[in-house]
Amino acid sequence: MRNNLFLIVLIFSSSLHGQVDSLMMDRIPSWVRHVVFESALMENYNLDTSRNPFYLEADFNDDGLMDIAFFVKSKLEGKTGVLIVNKGKNVGYILGAGKDIGIGADVFWCNIWFIYREKYIYNFKDKKKKFAIETPGLELVKDEKTSVVIYWDKKRYKTHIKNL
Repeated sequence: MRNNLFLIVLIFSSSLHGQVDSLMMDRIPSWVRHVVFESALMENYNLDTSRNPFYLEADFNDDGLMDIAFFVKSKLEGKTGVLIVNKGKNVGYILGAGKDIGIGADVFWCNIWFIYREKYIYNFKDKKKKFAIETPGLELVKDEKTSVVIYWDKKRYKTHIKNL
């Protein structure tokens, strides 16, 4: 009896997990689905749906269109990174997920991420301006002393590590 109850719970939870994933996938804007599900870029990556929010939107490259960012996981190495898709050209960029971004090649540690809207990147400790950025970026928080900001420099995505 106990084994049957366990089996029923296991079956129910796996079918519920499939429904949750289906609901998340349905919420992905239609313009980005081709890149996420059908592009050569994503052949070696899967979306990582373990974080909330599931994706973030902002005009990351200053073309006047909303771009989108997701977490991804490398199928080969199991390392976590970020996929940013620019809406204007419908092109994706992967940072991390096996590729070093200055704070390592795996951002598995990031449970907090948000749109970085400051016009300057600051040091945590002295709050002095490091340099100006013209577009919103993504801030991935490692802990209360360390984070990384991903930003567009008019040609490509770059990263800046913020330390205390």
